[in-house]
Amino acid sequence: MKEQTYFHMFANGADARDFILSESDFLFAFNLVGICAANTGTSVVAFSIEDTHPHILLFGFEEECVRFKQMYERTVVHHVTQSRGTVDRVIFRCDLYPVTNQDYLRNVAVYCIVQPTKDGKEIMPYDYLWGTGSMYFRPQNHIPIWQLESDGSPGTPVPFSSFSAREKLLLLKSRRTVPDDWLFCNGCLLPSNYVDVERFEGIFGTPNCFRVFLGNSSRKDESVKLKMAKVRGVSMSDMEARAIAADVCFSLFGKRSARWIGANDRIRLAVELRRSYQMSVRQIVTLVRLPEDEVRKYIK
Repeated sequence: MKEQTYFHMFANGADARDFILSESDFLFAFNLVGICAANTGTSVVAFSIEDTHPHILLFGFEEECVRFKQMYERTVVHHVTQSRGTVDRVIFRCDLYPVTNQDYLRNVAVYCIVQPTKDGKEIMPYDYLWGTGSMYFRPQNHIPIWQLESDGSPGTPVPFSSFSAREKLLLLKSRRTVPDDWLFCNGCLLPSNYVDVERFEGIFGTPNCFRVFLGNSSRKDESVKLKMAKVRGVSMSDMEARAIAADVCFSLFGKRSARWIGANDRIRLAVELRRSYQMSVRQIVTLVRLPEDEVRKYIK
């Protein structure tokens, strides 16, 4: 029986370095997390959006989380093309991997919200506008940072149902929608609509445990970075990957393309490409011609 679990979703900052160029890009990428949550059934536990890449901690069934990732990828690329008139050399591809070890889960949960500070931005995670670091272990009377006006006074959240059809389209910049009772303030789709704060806090148990992990050592950070590097796979051109796949396919099955072999043999080919060449999941999915969620069942 399939079970829900945690998944760390992230993009390669070197590839996606131009995916955000403006405040409106930040707002779009931020609101898109909620749009994808509403349209996939995935639970968002934590995230931060930087100008080069996002980090998102999800909880759900693998098929839902893969669908979330794919929706986020496609919609970002569509937004870049629509807003700039070109794809603008943006390569935006996310990776996704399950997180099951409790200590490592704590490392990843913190990693997802402290990146802006660790990457050199002069701001603490709980003051960063484009992430959820301000949501956890807070008192009931805490005013979310997205509801503060420029003068520091609290704004009034407005339900999605109160906007006209045109206003809804301008807010979301997407044909997809969100529940009518979800709240907006200052153009932000409030994370309180969909972020599972209780689940995040449950990962740590107490504020003190969260404080300890918030001050993560470089060794713990390195464990997350090494895992991400392994998930990304070896960097090689698509042309080189196709040539390797053709040779492996021929040696195993006497055919030079996965299109000429059955589903079980395609899975075997996927496993071999990962085991022997550490190819990325993205490249393997394309080469073996199988759905991503199916391939992920057999390769780690």
